[in-house]
Amino acid sequence: MKIFKRSAFIAVAFIMSMALLSACSEKPKKENQATNATTATKSASSTDLNKAKVFTDISITPKSFKLKQDDTFKEKGKTLTVVTMHIENKTKDDFGIGAGDFYLLLGKEKITTHGYYDSFGDVIKPNKALDGNAYFAIPDVKGDYTLVYHPVNGPKTPKLEWSIGAPTK
Repeated sequence: MKIFKRSAFIAVAFIMSMALLSACSEKPKKENQATNATTATKSASSTDLNKAKVFTDISITPKSFKLKQDDTFKEKGKTLTVVTMHIENKTKDDFGIGAGDFYLLLGKEKITTHGYYDSFGDVIKPNKALDGNAYFAIPDVKGDYTLVYHPVNGPKTPKLEWSIGAPTK
């Protein structure tokens, strides 16, 4: 009988201590919400948006990555997005560049540009700049994207990469 009472006491003490520990470790809901908001802000600011990268005196800056509202876009399971870019030619020669020189990566999935009426493509004169849009039909899967500059007729290895996160509204 003594063994049963001692075992019961130990079991009750163990259960009570576990309940006490789990109750003390739970954060209040307001604190959790503040933490989630801070995390969202950190992930948005940790992207390479608005960060210029240079390749042979050509400066490329992705400015934004947004969802594009277009009622004529009807690809099932995909969403139309737009990456707005600023490109500067700091060389002494003309430089040709277009939206087709870029693609997105979501994990290992490569997403090429989606033809759209105002996608950029031009020859930039020396010491001039070009602002334009590149469009992508991304899958309806959440994740962080990487923008890659890799000229169509360029070498096999990508030239520049930016971590641009997820599209915003």
